Parts: sequence; structure tokens; C-alpha cells
Amino acid sequence: LFCLQFQRPDEPECSEVCQCHPGDSLSCNTVCVARTPCRTEYAFYNHASPAYQAYRGRCLCYSGRFICMRPAPDSYSLPEGVFLFVGYSEREEALLQELSNLTVADVAATLQEHMRTAQAARAEHNVQASEKGEAVEDGHGHGEVLCSLLMHNVTRENLILVAKLVQVNVSEELSAAEALRREKEECVGPLHDIVEKINSRHPDFHSHLLLSILKLGLVEVRVPDRTASSSAAALGTPLPLLASVLAACVVARFSSLWSLTRR
Repeated sequence: LFCLQFQRPDEPECSEVCQCHPGDSLSCNTVCVARTPCRTEYAFYNHASPAYQAYRGRCLCYSGRFICMRPAPDSYSLPEGVFLFVGYSEREEALLQELSNLTVADVAATLQEHMRTAQAARAEHNVQASEKGEAVEDGHGHGEVLCSLLMHNVTRENLILVAKLVQVNVSEELSAAEALRREKEECVGPLHDIVEKINSRHPDFHSHLLLSILKLGLVEVRVPDRTASSSAAALGTPLPLLASVLAACVVARFSSLWSLTRR
């Protein structure tokens, strides 16, 4: 069993990783990340200072490398869905592997367990608050998590996870569009909670053996707008074809007006 305890406030880049052994014995190792700065052609960044890169969003200089919210744009593609972007420290992962068997491959399952625990705690809080006549906390639906996380893409110091709907009623048949909308309803809230804890270095994550290597997070939703798809369906015309027809009409109209003005 591992636990992660941070040392004195004047050593924020050092952690003490402890392991319990049979017989109630405890062994600890102090792990420190080098405070190496980052250099670019135009600027110098101290360790742990914020930065920004085009197409990659917010970044962080961390131990000599830039960790960003998004990977390089040519390293991934996204279909429709609900996605969690995470920037992590590869150097911290390497240190972690020396002391445990955990890697970034375990992040999806660990975040899934965190969502389940957080939702259960929220549901319990709401039950107690309701019994006392107090205000109920705004949660994400109900007492169970209907959202699962799967790894979509892994690149150097970046992860992309995709959220998928867990269907409780297996007899319920959902169209692809409806499944996407349900994924948005069920998953966006919990994912924003995760992102807030990553970006704010919340104690739940900052003191966690694996989740502490996550440095930046972002939620991206690629779900078609219900009104747009409904309008297209009502017309019986696919959106790309409808756009082409409208564009042709506009061109024809302007051509007609141009001809009249030249007479």
C-alpha cells in the first residue's frame, strides 16, 4: 500500500512516497523534481511558470519541459463525443515507476474510481441535507455514475480520454445522436470537476500517488446542436447539402442583381 505525503512548504517539488510492509513496517523514499527552467528562442521560463502555445492552449514549464493542455495538433484527431484533455509530467511518471507499477495507462481507471467516490459522497451529503431540511448540493444527476472513461490517445506528456455513456437500461435503444447528447448531459459535469481539481492542484489530486502527475486539464465537447440537427431532419436534407443549396441560391441572387445594375 502506497501513500503520498508532501514535505515542507519550502520544498513543494519534493514528495515522500511511503510503502507499508507486512508487520506494520514502513519504508519511505523522498522524490524531488528538478527545478529546471525552460528556454525558447524568444523567452526564458522558470520552473512551474505558466506559458501559452498556439493550438495547444495553456502550458506549464515543468522541470525543463512544456506541459500543455493539448498535444500537438497533428498528433490526434477527434470524432464526435465528450473528451478530457490532460497534460502530465513524464519525468514524474518515470520517478513513480521506479517505486510502483503505476503508469499513465492507469489514469483512466483511477479517474473513474474518483468519479464514483465523489458521486457517492455527493449523494450521501444530499440525503443528509434533505433529512435536515438543508439545501441540496447541485450534483450531476443521481447517486450512480453513468459515465465511463476510456483512453483515446496517448502522446508524450498528453492524454486524451473519451467519456462514454453507461446504459443502465440495456433494453433502451438510443440513436447515435441521442447517445451523444446523453453523454454530454451525464459526463460534462463530472469531467469539469476533475479539470478543476487538476488545474487548482486540489489536495485530492495533489496528494495522490498517480493523479499528482496530472498538471493541466481541459474538457472539449463535440456534440451536434439539437436544434440544428432537428431542423435538418425536419427538412429531410443533410446539413452539408442544405448549406450547398443555400450558398447556390445566394450566388444566383447576387448574379441576378449584378446583371440588372449593368443594364
